[in-house]
Amino acid sequence: MKITDVATMYFEDPNRIVLESTLPDTITEWLSNQTPDTWHNVATTWNYDYGDEVLSWILQQENCDKGTAAHVFEIVGTCEWLGDEALAKDENNLCSIILKNWDRYNSGEFYNKNENREMYLDWVHKYVAKGMYADTPILDVAHYTGSRDAQSRFESEDGEIIVNYYHWMKANNIEIS
Repeated sequence: MKITDVATMYFEDPNRIVLESTLPDTITEWLSNQTPDTWHNVATTWNYDYGDEVLSWILQQENCDKGTAAHVFEIVGTCEWLGDEALAKDENNLCSIILKNWDRYNSGEFYNKNENREMYLDWVHKYVAKGMYADTPILDVAHYTGSRDAQSRFESEDGEIIVNYYHWMKANNIEIS
């Protein structure tokens, strides 16, 4: 089957949507019955236009994986947080939550993949050299890499929870030719 045909089938399949609600409380209630693997996939595919309440919930869970936290830190940190002293003092900011919880996260397995890793690390080191973020684990967060992919059939798309494309293909015995 051609990839365009498979993609069309996927996007037209109403069963690919697991949770249609974009309400954070509904999503976090659903997530409370899921694994850190699912939390990771949801966090790494999250559309930030739908707010940060769901991500905040994930990052406050003791079983949140360091890879999940490192990914969110990289996105939020490079987009808005690094170098902004006011945001650094905001305890509710996702980056502040990550730095506060870094040492209590129980697991450090999931990859934090980054195509621009060197640039990101240079930026973090620049702010650390200026004396910002002293007494925080920011360098541990920035240098975290992980050892495996998260294994979950779920992810997020535009504030909803969906079945991952490749899991959907496997469940429907579809192969691309």
